[in-house]
Parts: sequence; C-alpha cells; structure tokens
Amino acid sequence: MAFQSISSTRPQHGGSRAFFSANPVFRREDYAAAVGRRTGEKVVTVMLAQHLKAGNIKRIARGVFATVPAHGDVETWTVDRFLAASRLRRDAVIAYHSALELHGCAYTDAPDVQAISSSVSVTFDTPGFACRFVKVPAGFEPPRDVAEADRAGLMLKLTTLERTVVDCFDRPDLAGGAEELFNSLALVQRLRSDPLVRQAQSLGSAAACGALGWWLERERTRLGVSDKTLTALQALKPNHPQYVLGAKAGDARSVAAWNILVPAELVAPSFEGA
Repeated sequence: MAFQSISSTRPQHGGSRAFFSANPVFRREDYAAAVGRRTGEKVVTVMLAQHLKAGNIKRIARGVFATVPAHGDVETWTVDRFLAASRLRRDAVIAYHSALELHGCAYTDAPDVQAISSSVSVTFDTPGFACRFVKVPAGFEPPRDVAEADRAGLMLKLTTLERTVVDCFDRPDLAGGAEELFNSLALVQRLRSDPLVRQAQSLGSAAACGALGWWLERERTRLGVSDKTLTALQALKPNHPQYVLGAKAGDARSVAAWNILVPAELVAPSFEGA
C-alpha cells in the first residue's frame, strides 16, 4: 500500500482523516481495519508512527490512541478519560465511582477511572489519568447489568445505575469512601427496585446487602422504596453483626435491624448525606 510522508503541517490520508474524525479514541486494530490492513502489519506501525510524529494523534497506552483536532496541541489536548479507559480493554465496563459520574450521581469528580474486566486486575497509568481495572464482581451478568453512554459520538459500556449502587456498597473504597458514596447517593433520583434486589442477590454479600438495605430504609420516602424491597433485602442481611462501609472498632455505630456496624459519621446529624 502506497502512502505519503506526513509533514509537520499535519496532512492526512483521506481514509485516515475520516477515521480520525469519527474516532476520537481508537485501538490499533480498529485503525488497521479502516485502512484495509491486518493489525500486525508493519505498515500499520509506520502509519501510526507518522501520525504520532505529525501530532495528528497521541498515544494513550500501548495500542490505544486519541485523535488530536486539527488545531489542537498534542501536548495539551485533554482526552475524555472515560472514553479512553473504555478502549484500554475490549471487555472494559466503566464501574463504581466512575459509573456514578457517568450516571450524573457523583458528589465530586475524580481524576481517575474505575472499570471491570475479565482480565487480570491492574492499574494503567496514562499521560492524563489512571484507570484501575478490577475483577468482575460476583453475579455480574451482561447484558442485564450493562448500560451504554455516548461520549463524543462513540458508545462506551458502564454498569447500570442499580448494579453500580450495589457494587459500591460492596466496594466503598472504589466509590471514594463511605462519605463520598453517601453524598453521591443523595443525588440519585430513582432506582428500579426489582433489578436492584436481583443484583443484590446475585452479588452474594450479606454485608453489602445489609448496608444497602439500611440506606434504602433511610431513603424510603424520597425514593419510594416499597416494603417488598426492604423485606427482600432483610432476607439477605448478615446473620451476625458485620462491619460495613469501612467502619472500624471503636468508631462504629450498630444498626441492629440490619446486623451491621457503620461508620459513626454516617449517622451523625451534621452529615451532609444524612
């Protein structure tokens, strides 16, 4: 395949130009297919290297690139971290605090991204953000637990709001901690009760179900939580008191109805999310 050198004025092949315009973040194999080449061909490496040198694209991670707009500066151009993270692995699903952000329910914006994947847990450090991949939580079931969001014209996968809430009660450390989680949950306007209970059941964590049930009971009027939902979660609570949401001995309060010990600050009247 013949191709021209790319000069500092940033010319592009017609095929590459159209591809870059439609793909603000992309993987090597997607680009190779767009220019009619196999992923491993040397010419693909050469073409990408030329576009990198010309400033048409920037590397996010190995085999993952972002398009730089025609008048953008490759050194300062900010890549959509959610979209970029979703392309780091083929099976990436944005989750936990990052999913709360995408659902419009995060109390604060976080600089990093959390995602789940069937591959090994690892943190990718990119030039603009870090993405922490964690193992798929118990009972996670696509497509039931997966939603989609449009970012710059491309679709990415994220956990549904109900699955996100359940998972955050299981791993509050991935939701920014208990206070951040509860302040974020105060922004949730509605939840689908049946999917919430099903996903809590599939998670299989009594501690998380107890904490979730306690929170829903507190929010039952605002969210319209039914007795049926609370009864279902009562059946899933711990048999014996368990520390939840990062609570520690000496600084926890007992919630006997749910067999849980919660951080003292979450029951203080001055707490924002209370």
